[in-house]
Amino acid sequence: MYIQAGEQLITPGATGHIQYICGKYIAIDSGMGIRDAKLGGNYFPAKTEYDGKLDLILLSHHHLDHSGNLPALVHNNPKAMVVMTRPTAMGAEIMLKDSLKIYETEQKAVRRAGGSPTPFVYSQTDILNLFQRTNPIGKPGWYEIWPGWSFGFYSAGHTRGAMMIFIIPPEGPAYFITGDICSHDQPIIKGVMLPPREFFGNRLDGKQIVMITEATYGDREMPKSFNELWSEFGGFVKKMIQERHQILLPSFSDRAPNLVKELSDLGIATHIDGMAREFCLLHSQDTYRWCEQDIKLEIDQLIENKMAILYRKLDKNSLPEEHQLEASHRLATDSGSCCGINYSPIISSSAMMDKGMSVKHAEHILPNRKGLVVFTGYMFPGSIGEAVLKVKKGDTVKLRTWDSEKRREVDKPVPVSCEVYRFGLSGHDTADKLVERVRLLSELCLVEAIIAHHGDAENVAGFQRRVQALNQNIPVFHGKHMQKIKL
Repeated sequence: MYIQAGEQLITPGATGHIQYICGKYIAIDSGMGIRDAKLGGNYFPAKTEYDGKLDLILLSHHHLDHSGNLPALVHNNPKAMVVMTRPTAMGAEIMLKDSLKIYETEQKAVRRAGGSPTPFVYSQTDILNLFQRTNPIGKPGWYEIWPGWSFGFYSAGHTRGAMMIFIIPPEGPAYFITGDICSHDQPIIKGVMLPPREFFGNRLDGKQIVMITEATYGDREMPKSFNELWSEFGGFVKKMIQERHQILLPSFSDRAPNLVKELSDLGIATHIDGMAREFCLLHSQDTYRWCEQDIKLEIDQLIENKMAILYRKLDKNSLPEEHQLEASHRLATDSGSCCGINYSPIISSSAMMDKGMSVKHAEHILPNRKGLVVFTGYMFPGSIGEAVLKVKKGDTVKLRTWDSEKRREVDKPVPVSCEVYRFGLSGHDTADKLVERVRLLSELCLVEAIIAHHGDAENVAGFQRRVQALNQNIPVFHGKHMQKIKL
């Protein structure tokens, strides 16, 4: 039995699925929606009748659309074993604490306005409990979590610590959960199609297997390789710097190290702000590496050589003079000259300009005719980032920014006079690679069925058509929200 308790309805995110295998309830991921529930999406996975019954909770990787509800799921399942890779645990801790902090800030504004705050689904204590209960996977390999069961974990190539999961129960078919997966190389992690044959030994001999895979881009094929796109991106940034453009790169926080590595390899110094800074520092730690696909970001060396400049992390306990100095630092960088470097690109979270330090930089760069905003990841429908990308030059967009006098966030109209570009430097496989993985898996053992999730109806349908074209009679099911699939 398979049930997708999360998954997209309208907005991306809230991934979380449950499998019932040989008398065991196993949950993989429990995320939160990327866009607010008011827009019509599911902000958190739905509760099921299996809450409290889970035996095992696996986290494929730390992105919030997979981990954002995990403290609540762990709290509600006190007997469940919790397993993830060590880097995933390190990244998830940063993201979950930041998510809770954002919520608490928003609720303070609700109280000031005379409203009644809605309790969040988890607390700081729940986050602490989650990581106290976590069993970290130190390296790829096979593990016997229960007698007679084999669990295989291997890099998924998507982001640091992301793992694909193989489950071989005592009887019945094996299961292969790809998680979010990427077979092309990125600057800080090598891509993976499947583990090498020697990883499996004879474990899959004579077995049938059920494959559960993402289909984010199941109907999309790339006219160019991702190596070509990364090369074009680097060349474009270099050219724009030579033409004296001040560049803002709004980024998903853990994608920022890719940008830093790519640009530093081209001799381009970058300024790094917000939670992007935390993940760049994390990528320099040896403990944040778990497999041979991981490529270390030598951030300490880049800082020493002034190839990476980190904005200081300040809080309410920092002195007013420190805040003033750092505000001046940001303003100088936004204008194109700072720290003895002209036109150093700014890499800052968040990717959609809806929160985070990228909003502060956007206030100054968007109205600048010599400014340039370059998006490099997925573009969420209805986001501020999408509005910036589509707006007619000279028109305004509304940024959600902090008003220091009113002591709350306000919508601020900002004219867009700069150039805006987008490079699709995705960490997800496109249709051709997703189907190639199916073909290669079928050479290892018989693929009994495929369940596709993490994709809208169009992309899942495109993936289904391509699998059918393999002429192997493999049924493909769409793991829709709250749909039970029995094989």
